Amino acid sequence: MHPDPRRGPRSVSRRGLLSLAVVAAGGMALSPRAPQVDSLPPTPEAPPVPMPGPPPWKNRDPLLTAPLSTSAHTLGAISRYEAAFPALNTKAVVPLPGLANTTSPWLAASIVGPVNQLQIVNPETETPAHVVSIPDSHNGGIESLVWHMKTRTLYLGTGSKLYSWNPKNPQEMRRIGEVPGASTLYDLTLDSAGNLWGGTYPNGSTFTYTVATGKIRAHSRLAADTDYVRRVAIGPDDVVWAGTGSVNPRLFTFPAARPGQRTEVQLPNPMTEGFISSIEVLGDRVVVMASDIDGQLLLDPATLKWVGTVDRKWSSRKVSPLVEGATTVYTVTKNELYATDTATWQDTLLGVVETNAPLSLQADGQRVLVTSELPTGLRLEYFSLSERRVETRRTLSLTTGEYKIQSLMGHSDGNIYIGGYMGQGIASVNPDTNARWHSPHDERLINQIEAMIEFDAERTYIGSYGSADIIGLKSAKKDTEEGYSRLDRLRTEYHQSRPFGWATNSTNVFFGTVPDYGRAGGVLGMIDPRSNKIAWVLDGAGKGFIRAHSIIGLAADDRYVYGTSSVRNGYGIPDTTGAAKVFKLEISTRTKVWETAPVAQTGALYAPKLIAGWLVVADIEGINIIDPATGRLATRHRLTQGNNATSRPGWANADIAQVGDGSKVVHSAAGTTTVVDFRAGSSAVIGSQDSKERFGARLASTPTGRVFGYTDKTVLVELDLLPATAAPGSQRPSKPTTSPSTSS
Repeated sequence: MHPDPRRGPRSVSRRGLLSLAVVAAGGMALSPRAPQVDSLPPTPEAPPVPMPGPPPWKNRDPLLTAPLSTSAHTLGAISRYEAAFPALNTKAVVPLPGLANTTSPWLAASIVGPVNQLQIVNPETETPAHVVSIPDSHNGGIESLVWHMKTRTLYLGTGSKLYSWNPKNPQEMRRIGEVPGASTLYDLTLDSAGNLWGGTYPNGSTFTYTVATGKIRAHSRLAADTDYVRRVAIGPDDVVWAGTGSVNPRLFTFPAARPGQRTEVQLPNPMTEGFISSIEVLGDRVVVMASDIDGQLLLDPATLKWVGTVDRKWSSRKVSPLVEGATTVYTVTKNELYATDTATWQDTLLGVVETNAPLSLQADGQRVLVTSELPTGLRLEYFSLSERRVETRRTLSLTTGEYKIQSLMGHSDGNIYIGGYMGQGIASVNPDTNARWHSPHDERLINQIEAMIEFDAERTYIGSYGSADIIGLKSAKKDTEEGYSRLDRLRTEYHQSRPFGWATNSTNVFFGTVPDYGRAGGVLGMIDPRSNKIAWVLDGAGKGFIRAHSIIGLAADDRYVYGTSSVRNGYGIPDTTGAAKVFKLEISTRTKVWETAPVAQTGALYAPKLIAGWLVVADIEGINIIDPATGRLATRHRLTQGNNATSRPGWANADIAQVGDGSKVVHSAAGTTTVVDFRAGSSAVIGSQDSKERFGARLASTPTGRVFGYTDKTVLVELDLLPATAAPGSQRPSKPTTSPSTSS
C-alpha cells in the first residue's frame, strides 16, 4: 500500500473505501485494531468483528436484469506495477561480419517483448554496445532480421513494418515502411542486388523492398488455401523458394525477377496442416524442414524431385551458412557438433558443445562460433576445427526486457500471477509489497499462458500455448522444477493449440481449448486434482465439442459445467459461419443439456460467471444475462461502443472479473472498462472516457475483492471500483499511485 501524502490523518483512504465496498459486495472485512498507547495499561483486544454483508441473492434475482443507470467514472488505475513480467528471452542472434575490426563478428540479438528489442553486442565486452527499443513494434518484438554486409545495414521486421539499423546512428532505427495487407513479416533475406525479401501473414505471399527505389511491393497470394509464408530462401541465380502453411504446407519457387511465374512443389508425403519450418539452399540441394518431420528433406532444384533425407535432426533447425568456396556446413544434435559435406551429405562428428539449442552457428574455416541462450544473456562457444574441441567460452550479458501481459490470475496467497505474450514461465506481483517472483529458469514446460486457474491454495492449473499443454503447479514447490508437471499435450491426440477456458467446482477443474493451426473445433475436458490427471476429454469425434467452434469460456457448479464458444478457428482457416454458442453439460453423465446461440450476430461470447442464479456472459458490447435452465437470453447491458457484428470474433477480446458474490463485476472490452453494481443498479466507466489510459481485456480479481488489469502492454494496474459520487467529502488522489518497478 502506498499512502497519498495529501490525505489528512482523519480521511478515509481509497483502499479503505474499496474494502468497505467489498463488504457491500459480499466479501468480508475486519475491523482495524485501535492503536495501543504505551502510558496506559494494555487492554485485552476483542476479536475482530466481521462486517455485515449484503442479503443473499434470490434465485434468478431480478436485480441482474433490471436496467442500469450510468454513474460518474472512477479514477481508473489506483496503483501501477511497472514491468510486471520482466524477462530475458532471446529470440534470434545474427552475426554482423564486417561491422567492426574484431576477431569474431559482432552480434545482433533480438529479445521477446515490446522494449529493448534490439541489442548490438561486441563479443569482446560483457554488455551490449547498443540497446534500441522500437516504440510501435509487435508485442512479441522483432520477428526477423538480416545483415547486409556490403552496406553495413541491418534490416528487421516487426508486425507489418520494416526498419533498418546502421552503425552510423546506433541508437536510432529508420522506419522504411509497411507491407500492405500484412500483420506479420517472416524470414527476411537478400537477393544478389541487396534487395530485401520476406514472407507474410495473412497475405500468404512474399514481398520485396527495392533499395534503389525505396519501394515496397507485396506480391499476390501463392495459393487460395495459404495465409502464411513463414520461410523464404534465395539460391544461386536469384531463384526464390517460399514455404507455406498452415493448410497443405508446400513449396513454391520462382525467379526473383518474375514473382508471378511460380512452380508448386508438394512435400513427398503431403500434410493436411502444418508449416514449412525451414528452407536452406546448400550446394546443389534445397534442404527443407517441416512440421512433425524429424530430420531434413533434400530437393534437387533442377528436377524439383525429392532425392533423399538427412535423418539426424538439426537442433533448433539451425545450420551455419556456407563459407565461399567451401562445401561444409555445421549443425548441432544432442550437444554434439557435426560437420556435413553438402556434396555427399555425409556427417562427421566433431565434438561436444554445451548447448543443444543454438541460436546461430558461424564458421570461418578455422573454428565454429556456436551462440546460445543463458538466463542472463548469451553463451559463445568457439570450437576449434583442428583440435576438435571448444577452445574458448565467453558469457555476455543482455539487457532485460518485459513481456506484454497475456493472462492474469488472482490467487488466495495474495499475489497476482501473470503469463507473458510469447513468453516462458510464470511471474507474480504482490500488490501490497510489490514483491516480485518468477518461476525457476529450469522450468521449461510453460510457454505463453493463455489462461490459468487456482483450484485450491496448493494447486493451480495452467493452459500453455503451442501444443495446448495442460500443466499442474504445486504452490509449495513453485520455486523448483519439480513443482511443475505436464498432465497432457492436447495437440498430440486432439490437434489443439490454446487452452483458454477454465472453471472449477468443489471437486474438479474444467478446461476448454482453441484448435491447432488449420483446424476447427475445440475440446472440453475435466481434471481430477486428487490424482492430478485428466479424467476425460470430449472432442465431438474430432469435429469439436461444439462442432467447428473454439471453447473459450467456462463456469461450473457441482452438477453442471457451462461454456461459451467462438467461431474463430485455429489460425490459417476461415471463421465458422454463424453465431457463438452457449452450452450446459451434466458432469456425471457428460450429457449436453442444451446448446443455444442466445446473441445474434455475435461470433464470440466470453468469460461466463454464475451469479444469483443467472449465467452472466461477456461480449464486445457488454454483458448478457442468460437463463441457465434454458440457455435463453434474459437481457443485455450495453457497456461499450464496440460492435459485435463488425468485430472479428476472438478468443479473449472481452473479460469479466467477479467481485465477491457478484454484486459487482468488472467488464473490459473494446477499449472500455466498466464496473457494474447490480445491487445499486448502476454502471461506471473505470477511468475517464477522455483519458488516454486504456486497459486491456484481461482481468483478475482477488478473494478480498480487488480487481486488476493491465495497461501500456506491460504494466499491471489495480482498478478503482468506486464512482466519483460514491464517497462524498473523501479526498481522492489526482493521479494513480505508482509502485516502484524494482523487485523487493
